Amino acid sequence: MIDICTVVFEEELPILRLQAQSIDLYCQDIGINSIYVIVNDSLNVVKKIDVAWWGSLKDRVTIIPRSAFGSHWVDNGWVSQQVLKLLGSSISYNTYTMVLDAKTIFVKELLLNELFNDQQQLCVGHIEIQEVFNPSKQIVESLFQVKLDKQAGPGGVPYFFHNNTVREMIVQVSATTNLSFPVWFQQQGMLTEFLLYSGFVVYEHGKLDKFYSTYSNFLIDRKS
Repeated sequence: MIDICTVVFEEELPILRLQAQSIDLYCQDIGINSIYVIVNDSLNVVKKIDVAWWGSLKDRVTIIPRSAFGSHWVDNGWVSQQVLKLLGSSISYNTYTMVLDAKTIFVKELLLNELFNDQQQLCVGHIEIQEVFNPSKQIVESLFQVKLDKQAGPGGVPYFFHNNTVREMIVQVSATTNLSFPVWFQQQGMLTEFLLYSGFVVYEHGKLDKFYSTYSNFLIDRKS
């Protein structure tokens, strides 16, 4: 049902190991086929990650250098991290991918019957778009010719992408812009992966409700 994708920098490897242990402890019930760890850093960092960190799930872990998705990466790690989350989801053939930052640590069991309602919508809510993201909103509305009032929750990681929809979006954006998807995305500067994806869901289905319930049952404690 749900695969996992984490994008990581070298300095985050100690906390990535903690995340891996928390996934083994608390994510056994979500139907994982693959766990993708994408290294947004130099190639030698790949060898510093041990799949044994994921315990009983180690056989499902694939460590991927960002070079697998292309050779053009901007110096702004915030921008490249966002497009890599989408690209990681695009290679999963499970139904959804839960994308994480390395600092995302699970502290309780993640259960499918709490994530999904009876209509098989993810219970992550629809959230208002903050004013700071208006430039991103304008890019998305212009690209897809839609009106985007809200985005699918929870407003950060963990975030759940519908994988087939991500693949369709990448094809659509590349065809519209005549650029490879990662190159185009990184040229936008202020664009966010969650707004782009939410805009495409609205473009394809008319509303976010196709995959995401307006009600949120997903509580996240974000501490810096």
